[in-house]
Amino acid sequence: MTRKTTLLFAGALLASLTFAAQAAKPELTRKEKKVLAAKVAESHKKAPPQPKTMAQSNVAKLRSTGTGAKGQLVATDLWNTMSVQTDAQGNPVVVEFDGNGDTAKTAEGLPNE
Repeated sequence: MTRKTTLLFAGALLASLTFAAQAAKPELTRKEKKVLAAKVAESHKKAPPQPKTMAQSNVAKLRSTGTGAKGQLVATDLWNTMSVQTDAQGNPVVVEFDGNGDTAKTAEGLPNE
């Protein structure tokens, strides 16, 4: 057999085995889905609360027990809010608000303006 025929045959064999493996996996029953949903809900109850200030964020360091990865929740005071407003000519303008004071009155322009 030529190389092209061998590759074609191997690809068809791999595709059929993959299809057979996926077809062999039974679909979850309603009871199994409820058990999985309950596990997810339980893990969300154990999640640390979202810190509001940077001081609370510094105290609430995260560490994954499985991988040892480190993380930190960002304080909600640092979240930015973006919205789209229309200007006097009817063009859409992106407005960013960082949570300090009143909502932003000016829109961000392009860097070359």
